[in-house]
Amino acid sequence: MELVGLGDEEATRWENVKVHGIKRQDSQPGASLDYSRYLGLRRQGSQFGGFAYVYAENSRITLRLHRTRHQLDAIGATRARTRITAHRAYRVSIDLTDETSLTQALHLAELAYAAT
Repeated sequence: MELVGLGDEEATRWENVKVHGIKRQDSQPGASLDYSRYLGLRRQGSQFGGFAYVYAENSRITLRLHRTRHQLDAIGATRARTRITAHRAYRVSIDLTDETSLTQALHLAELAYAAT
């Protein structure tokens, strides 16, 4: 599973996943989605919404996972961090800084994908 491109069409090799932009609050009716701030990866047909949000500007991924620090450490996600201020479903975040963090982010994304 790897990202292969971004846009309105299917952008991953993961089954039933699409990349979505966001609808800004101040957008006009009929305006297209905004892909500049962050991208949401959503499993099509899921009632849960996005399972991962990718912020390209600061290389951060926020995932639909509720895990404790202990649980993250137990699965080897030492680069991930828990967030207490976020929506309770989106409590895990990871900064992509190197191959290790990328590998851990992909593993966590698979867990989030499977849970949606």
